[in-house]
Amino acid sequence: MSSGCRSACSSNARSRKQFDSNNSTDNETVIRVCHCGLDVVPRTSWTTANPGRRFRGCPGTNGSYCTTFAWVDPPMCQRSKEVIPGLLKRLSREDALIEELNQQVAQLQNNRQRSTKVPVMVKVSTAFLLMAIVAYLWLP
Repeated sequence: MSSGCRSACSSNARSRKQFDSNNSTDNETVIRVCHCGLDVVPRTSWTTANPGRRFRGCPGTNGSYCTTFAWVDPPMCQRSKEVIPGLLKRLSREDALIEELNQQVAQLQNNRQRSTKVPVMVKVSTAFLLMAIVAYLWLP
């Protein structure tokens, strides 16, 4: 147990029920409170050995965690351990590509708006120039 978690412990917290077997699945004991007396938090492992596998553990205080840990999900088969990291990398690449394409679309829309404004401004400028020439010629 780390010193940060040890300081979070109190006599009331120690006396709280740490395990709840009435609300568990597959007759397993579900940890509700860590050794520090804090409510455990659900987390997800993204390690190569356990990609996407959920577990419960100490929420920690000031970056310190006790040893309370329990898997929520059953162990993964070897095939899943090999396939999931590749799929996650693929999703990440595709998300990056989508973001890049969205930026390109926004840039193209911006360029289009600018390009439609230029001909209008040219027409307006030409009209004013013609009016100025006509006015100059008509006035003595």
